[in-house]
Amino acid sequence: MLFIKFLDSIAGHIQGVWQGGLELVFPAPTICLICGGTLGTRALVELCQACLGRLSLVKDNFCQRCGRPQPQARNYCVDCGELEHFFVKNRAVAIYDGALKEQIREVKYQYNRRLGLALGQILGLVAHRMAWVPRDAYLVAVPLHETRLRRRGYNQAELILQGAMQYLNRPLLPPGSITRPDATGASNRLGPRERRANLRGAFKVARPALVDGKVLCVVDDIYTTGATLDEMARVLLYAGAKEIHGITLAIAITDQDILDIAPITTLETW
Repeated sequence: MLFIKFLDSIAGHIQGVWQGGLELVFPAPTICLICGGTLGTRALVELCQACLGRLSLVKDNFCQRCGRPQPQARNYCVDCGELEHFFVKNRAVAIYDGALKEQIREVKYQYNRRLGLALGQILGLVAHRMAWVPRDAYLVAVPLHETRLRRRGYNQAELILQGAMQYLNRPLLPPGSITRPDATGASNRLGPRERRANLRGAFKVARPALVDGKVLCVVDDIYTTGATLDEMARVLLYAGAKEIHGITLAIAITDQDILDIAPITTLETW
């Protein structure tokens, strides 16, 4: 019940939590990045209560492995019951739908960096309060292939991680520790097993000594089939990492969102 009580209250009470010490380090934001409304003096993220309230937060019923909401109280979803994952667990703040879907697409395709940082603040705040990140973990964002990075100009997962760092007191894995040297084809309309095959070999640990024996927490914008997190976890474990966790801002629940995250016209350029 602690999980649902906290998440249900986040929109209404996020403005007043732990403000004392944080105000000495982080100046309070003044304008909501979604609606442009004025924020209160005790705001902890750059989104107003009304915009936060439109998030479809993940409740108590969720898969203990991937974090996907479940219609019934059971430990694992169908996918996690059938597939053996390399990661320990993933947790997500909200369902990939409605306002959050539009916000994530704005970050990825309309180059709204500040919004990416604000969404990361939400992930960091929730992950901290819910103790999703192991105390000894190092944080790392899912890397982009250099071609996509040049086209977009930034990695949305790194933006989210930067925002989350405001509330997560954890070290970062050194930049370039894990790279994405292979440009994978579009994965829309692929099932979980096909996505795993599509991503096989996409990541490389450039300096295995930097991950050897470490607990790592991978940060991304959306969890869909888990193929990206699984492939990163597989490569990191092979390089000597101790265990892999994941935290994401959103998690897909419908077949359409799981299999077709972005419009087909944008998939070749993102």
